[in-house]
Amino acid sequence: MSVHTAMNLGGPPAVVAYAMAAGVVALLLPPAIGLLERTPSWVLPAVAVACLATLTVVFVVGVPRSADLVLGVGSDRANALDVALGELAAGRYPYTATTYLGNPITPLPGALLLAAPFRFLAGTAAWQNVVWTALLLPLLNGGWRLRAGPTLLWLLTVAGGLEVWREFLVGDDLVSGAVPALAAVIWTLRAARPDDGGSVRVLTAAAVALGVTTCTRPHLALVVVIVAAAVGLRAGRNRGLLVGGVAATAWVVLIVPFLLGGSARFSPLHVAAKVTDERGLSPAIVAIALVAAVLLGAALWRVRPTSDIAVGWFCAAVLAAPSLLSLARALFETGAVWGADLTLGAVAVPFAAWAVVAGVPVPSTAPRGEDPVPLAA
Repeated sequence: MSVHTAMNLGGPPAVVAYAMAAGVVALLLPPAIGLLERTPSWVLPAVAVACLATLTVVFVVGVPRSADLVLGVGSDRANALDVALGELAAGRYPYTATTYLGNPITPLPGALLLAAPFRFLAGTAAWQNVVWTALLLPLLNGGWRLRAGPTLLWLLTVAGGLEVWREFLVGDDLVSGAVPALAAVIWTLRAARPDDGGSVRVLTAAAVALGVTTCTRPHLALVVVIVAAAVGLRAGRNRGLLVGGVAATAWVVLIVPFLLGGSARFSPLHVAAKVTDERGLSPAIVAIALVAAVLLGAALWRVRPTSDIAVGWFCAAVLAAPSLLSLARALFETGAVWGADLTLGAVAVPFAAWAVVAGVPVPSTAPRGEDPVPLAA
């Protein structure tokens, strides 16, 4: 996902150097976690707060002119949200407008809904990056009690990932915009647990949140399928159908009003050009979607994901698929990978990070009972 930024930094050698650095970091991660686990309890919160404060300051200051060629000047995606929400506020159809680069508005209505508070309260939708980046920290930690492994992974993700860092600075929402969807996935899976009482109302509310937060990019619809299948395996077919049906209904409610004027005006369909180089519902993108659905169904039937780890990796895999398709197209057309647009797969980053830490047990905060006292003989 960071190939584009690494290429801007120094071409293919920079890509290779970044890959090697990532490998070294992966090797050093276990001892670093062990070291952090032995530090005083205040260290992790202090490091997290310092990181968030630094990110916020850098975000406010903006991209320096010297980094324009590397990071880009502003964000077409953030501008798309601002423009679309401005059109809606003025009572106009949002998807006939264009960004300052002349590109169509591609975020789905769910993205507009999530970005609206930031656009109208803070002046720009890009501020959601700060909030969603902060939200990712407790999601990875399984709560507000910070742990060494998940916290270090969060630090490496938000500060060490070139594409994540670039998107945060310029206001792109591919990575940060997936965090609310991840939160909804976690909530839905928790609500489906039989040992949690299994409230249908809570599960329905979680499914609504799942539908809204995934209705941001077209390929996030596959996340709904994965989560519904996982809930069905965990809590029974009826609850799986409930989650899938409610989330799908949320998609319909959000999208259909914008389709009434004709699908040709609904510019999010143009995001297909990231994969096929053709805008709209071309035969190629329809064929790819059908093949993806069949492959996903077969994989779900074969693997039957029930654990959080399996769900996380399934979601990460399908969300990274557009980047792999773009990579394959670049190899086929040019014989090289350096010019491929791999950014669309950045949505997978939060899900992959969660999958890495999902199997780590969360320490209990319940007070321990008294130590047993042996009875006198």
